[in-house]
Amino acid sequence: FTNLYNIWKVIKLSSHILKEYKMKQQEIIERLERIEALIKSGNDKPMNFEETAKYLGFSHSYLYSLTAKKIIRCYKPTGKVLFFSKKELDDWIFSRTKDKEKLE
Repeated sequence: FTNLYNIWKVIKLSSHILKEYKMKQQEIIERLERIEALIKSGNDKPMNFEETAKYLGFSHSYLYSLTAKKIIRCYKPTGKVLFFSKKELDDWIFSRTKDKEKLE
């Protein structure tokens, strides 16, 4: 009976350790996700049309075409001048990369 009891204690302790490990692992993942969100939000800034075309490496006509087709989101706070969110542009670039990887 003593051996069985010792085995049971080891199993119970192992189970407890595993449960703690899983909780710490989940906590680490949650912290990393919060850090990633903070980095991304700190990376956002408004960009004008010229800056956006240069940042993306697109011609003005191609960028206008993408905004007209609503492929790239833009903002017109004054009704005339176009502005873009750097974060949204980065998200668009990376989503396009992921789509291409899925096709391959």
